[in-house]
Amino acid sequence: MAKKNLVKELKRPDQFVDFWTHAWNRASAVLGPRRKPLLAGLGALLGVVTAALFFQKLDDDKKLAASTAFALIERTATADLDSGTATVAKDPSDDAPRFKTAALRQTAVLKQLDEFLSKYGATDLKDEALVIKGSQLLDAGRFDDAIAAFDAAVAAKLDVRLRFLADEGKGYAFEGKGELDKAAAAFAALDEDAKAFGGFYRDRAIYQKARLTERKGDKSGALKLYKEVLEKMPDSLLHDEITDRLAVLEAQ
Repeated sequence: MAKKNLVKELKRPDQFVDFWTHAWNRASAVLGPRRKPLLAGLGALLGVVTAALFFQKLDDDKKLAASTAFALIERTATADLDSGTATVAKDPSDDAPRFKTAALRQTAVLKQLDEFLSKYGATDLKDEALVIKGSQLLDAGRFDDAIAAFDAAVAAKLDVRLRFLADEGKGYAFEGKGELDKAAAAFAALDEDAKAFGGFYRDRAIYQKARLTERKGDKSGALKLYKEVLEKMPDSLLHDEITDRLAVLEAQ
């Protein structure tokens, strides 16, 4: 709340200047003949304070601009495709561009992300932007670049509540490359993060492990893992998908 009030005050420069003018005049009147050496120090102090407040405002303004740019990226990435004949059309509900094909939208999102990271790479949103970039690169089949983006997101102190996105993304990327052992390691990291975060997403971590086990030809191991999810996490959103997978495996 204090920061919001500070920014609000700094957007009214006349009042800000008046405050320091009155402070200076009052100090002059009180100090009288001794004011020269003391006011020189006071002036330096006030200069430091005003500079700090000014840069605080710049910092807040940059964060606001970064948040606005990041929100536009999210809207662009999730925007419905344009059903008309134009390649790009404006969404009447917001300022997100619209695209005729998913490929054009993906290209635009990746460009927005590169621009964002170039301009706002020092902000708190860097890690989340890298996660989105990794997911877009994954969808584009650029697996090595996706892995690099997810690793960079983790290195940028990705919130522990979002690490599962990077872990799972890396797993899919390694799987896309045909490197199933590395994919399994990434999904194992997903499981460890889930345990550390109270079990959130652990059903999906075990599911991914089961799926890879199945791909490697270990039918009994896959069956055991799929059943583990159903037994330990009966409310999992993957319940129907796992039930179907079990039916296929058991019928083989």
